[in-house]
Amino acid sequence: ASGDSLRQSLGSEVPGISWSEPLFDVIQINSTAFSRIFKTHRNLVIVQKGQQSKVYFDTKTYAQNQWLCIVEYQTIEDLPRLLGQYAPVMAYQIGQKEQERYTAILPTKRQSEALSKGFNLNFGLPSEYKLVLDTNRFCWFEYNPPDKEIIKGVFVYEYLSTSSFNSNTILSARDSVLQQFVFGSSEGSYMTTERLYPPYISTYTHNVLEGLKVKGLWKMQNAFMGGTFVSHFLNDTINDRVLVIEGFLFNPGEDKRNSLQELEWLISDFKIQSSD
Repeated sequence: ASGDSLRQSLGSEVPGISWSEPLFDVIQINSTAFSRIFKTHRNLVIVQKGQQSKVYFDTKTYAQNQWLCIVEYQTIEDLPRLLGQYAPVMAYQIGQKEQERYTAILPTKRQSEALSKGFNLNFGLPSEYKLVLDTNRFCWFEYNPPDKEIIKGVFVYEYLSTSSFNSNTILSARDSVLQQFVFGSSEGSYMTTERLYPPYISTYTHNVLEGLKVKGLWKMQNAFMGGTFVSHFLNDTINDRVLVIEGFLFNPGEDKRNSLQELEWLISDFKIQSSD
């Protein structure tokens, strides 16, 4: 079908989760059912016949702060090509818009003095995150409400940069650091990377610095506990270090996509201080 490529892109599985969850929830309706209730959805893709085949992103939306994409096709044969070409762009733009909305409603974040002094880092967290551990080498913040079975945590640490900055070296470094600082409730237990489900690793840049983004599963070695995580490994060549900012989630039996996405947005908002 013409819309398969679009559904595959927007409905692809979120990496770093042990079961299948789609990147976005996709609802397909025909034009006669496009009523007011659907026009107010946050993100819309409208496919319609036009004078020429094109894709554009409209600012004349049906609702405030809405993302709207119009796909026009001259012949039905043009549609698979258009959707296949622009589906990744749509997915990226929707993600950016969702992050913008999340940031707009986020309570004021408090800048961490521990991270400023210990890591030369401007990084803020909502007040619900409490400092659990600060060793000058490793900082651990956590949201762990007493009335809910959910833990959202943030780790910040660094290690000396080496000539090898790749998926093997960063995961080994991660496991080494977590074994030193993140212990479970039972004796001899500690957090580590779950290797049965290989983490998803992609490249990214932060300002001019290159980095690796990791989405995967964590577990407590020698204990029954685990969850998902997202890590940013930044090859900070200016300060001759690898800087790591990581979010982890423990939320058994519940969908993980939205919480994991919010953690990723949270840990993406940082700035390395000038050494001047």
